[in-house]
Amino acid sequence: MRTTFTALALVALAGCATLARDSFDERFGNADPTRYDQPLAPVPGGVSWRADVQPILQRRCVVCHGCYDAPCQLKLGAWEGVARGASSQPVYDADRLLEAPPTRLFVDAQLPSQWRAKGFLPVLNERSPTPEAQLAGSLLYQTLVLKQKHPLPAGPVLGEGFDFSLDRTQTCPSVERFEAYGRRAPLAGMPYGLPGLSEHEMQTVARWLKAGAPFEGELPLSAVQRQQVQAWEGFLNGTSNPERLMSRYLYEHLYLGHLHFDADVTHRSFRLVRSSTPPGQPVQIIATRRPYDDPGVARFWYRLEPERELLLAKTHMPYALNPAR
Repeated sequence: MRTTFTALALVALAGCATLARDSFDERFGNADPTRYDQPLAPVPGGVSWRADVQPILQRRCVVCHGCYDAPCQLKLGAWEGVARGASSQPVYDADRLLEAPPTRLFVDAQLPSQWRAKGFLPVLNERSPTPEAQLAGSLLYQTLVLKQKHPLPAGPVLGEGFDFSLDRTQTCPSVERFEAYGRRAPLAGMPYGLPGLSEHEMQTVARWLKAGAPFEGELPLSAVQRQQVQAWEGFLNGTSNPERLMSRYLYEHLYLGHLHFDADVTHRSFRLVRSSTPPGQPVQIIATRRPYDDPGVARFWYRLEPERELLLAKTHMPYALNPAR
């Protein structure tokens, strides 16, 4: 009896999801999972990801949405994380019998369309680029609006309606189902359990979304950074057996670190990765589950890649590279 009821409930939920998606299709057109594979460049004088939007997310969002196991795997510390979207699959699951495929940002897939193929849901609008659709079709925006409509209850202590436990059940609705979700959980707006964004912050995010979530790309390396990268990649890619052993040891101990050069006054962070391309060419990361796993290629190179995500105090592991090293 219970099995039959569960099966019927799943069928009903699937039917509701299909109806919600069909409704969105009628209003805003079909979704295009490749829409953000090539980001729009910001127009002169327009809203900027780096100058305007990222600082808001840094102040209000990345403390929760900055780690590998962020809620719904939504990482907001980089434009690529926003474009990747969210997943209802937990990263850590003690009940899992088989290992899950890793979902490391910048490693296990590179384009938003590739993340869609892995089951990630968009939080940016991937439908018609009209101003209405850019906001209505953005799950990111809808979660912020829900908090504006239902601010925190008055009083110094939040009630039992807020669950901050580490093992709480995650709810990761798609944008098509978010209206119904908001009716069931009106206090689930973002930032969760915290005050909503200010009017200026909301307007900034809305302008950015209406403009198509433009992204100016990564900061180019300075002359000092280029010189240091070239020198250290030369040092790490020696061909003798002692040099290869040393480099492997360093990689397996520093692959999670945030490396910076003492000669660089900005102390920009870099990651040490294994690449199928040699120094001087774009990095092509070799994705393995563990740093000591077989790379699967006859020849690879150790490369220094600029860190593209915002740094968090709880995961920041700085390591200086200098002549003394």
